[in-house]
Amino acid sequence: MLALMTSPDAMLKQGAPDQLIADVFKATRAAGYPVGLISNGGKPDWFDGLFAATDVQFLQARGRQSGDIVVTNAQQMKINTFDVVVLASKPEDVQMGKNGRALLVAAGWSDSPQVTRLGIKVNDAAELREVLNLTSQWSGQWWFTAQGSYYHIRALSDLSGYGKSISQQQFASRLTKTVKNGGSRLNALLAVTARSLLMDGTDQIKDLVWGVYPSSHSANDDTDVLCDFTHRLRTTISRVHHAQRDTPLFIRHTPSVKRSRSSGSVDRTDPTGQIVSLHLNPFYRGRISGKHVIVIDDCTTYGVSFGVAAAFLKKAGATSITGIALGKFGNQLRNYDIELCSDPYAPVAVGAFRIHHNMAFVGTTNPVSQQALNALISGLE
Repeated sequence: MLALMTSPDAMLKQGAPDQLIADVFKATRAAGYPVGLISNGGKPDWFDGLFAATDVQFLQARGRQSGDIVVTNAQQMKINTFDVVVLASKPEDVQMGKNGRALLVAAGWSDSPQVTRLGIKVNDAAELREVLNLTSQWSGQWWFTAQGSYYHIRALSDLSGYGKSISQQQFASRLTKTVKNGGSRLNALLAVTARSLLMDGTDQIKDLVWGVYPSSHSANDDTDVLCDFTHRLRTTISRVHHAQRDTPLFIRHTPSVKRSRSSGSVDRTDPTGQIVSLHLNPFYRGRISGKHVIVIDDCTTYGVSFGVAAAFLKKAGATSITGIALGKFGNQLRNYDIELCSDPYAPVAVGAFRIHHNMAFVGTTNPVSQQALNALISGLE
């Protein structure tokens, strides 16, 4: 279940309430979802006429920036705060949403810098309607969750049974098109990921650093598709900005063999090729110690990327590491304990690391969330 909250200002285009936006609010309420316009001031003179004979509510809440109005209403509706969508058009909306731990969606017609920096943005009533429709059934739970000794894994969806012939290349291609095409599908993909992170309490973590596991031929310029996705996600969830845009967390100093395209004779669980082909960006020297790090990858099968990323980040002094995969293939995820014996901010030579163990990564699954990601990227080749 979702609830939609916003301010009267979000209704306005060129100083007048927009009928198309109002129609989305009415349709959302008619579908059974609570809808409220919340303001520090009094009810606008146009409200009653625009929302006559509907259950769209107006609430005056002075100091709404504290987010208490979101928390209180979520409790009354017996839903979680991350099931509340706040459509933001002004700084007070952003503060209300983040302090209330709601899902923030920027109104694309706003010119507020705080609003335009948000990663999830709808440009018109049609996009708002689609995002609400696509995300309304998401339970806010990961398909797969696993807790390791010093790093953890989350995955949005299990892709093992997605058709008979889907490959990691096909999945990556569909994901790339989803992100590059933008619009409602990208916003919905961001929204379901953000809601899952909010459920985990990620927004409450201090000293959080966001990173992307680099592609096998990364240009190291922060232009990978997942880089943009991650920065959009960070601005939706996080209050901190330890990771600098255009400065990737990892450097791929040598192109690596793409493991999903390797021949059957290659041991795809061996992390050596990944360890010796990347390192942490020297820009972050001294900025990782004591931090909590999130590393995002498009998909995972054996978990090599997360095991390698965790090894570098642990050597750099990270307090905790969470790997997030948008798709997970099969039940072969491995839990790695890799010790680096050299500087993590420089290339690591063969022999300058030890693999203490490589064992099954046991986790739990939640089948309720299985279909959402697949539905978002289906039909894109």
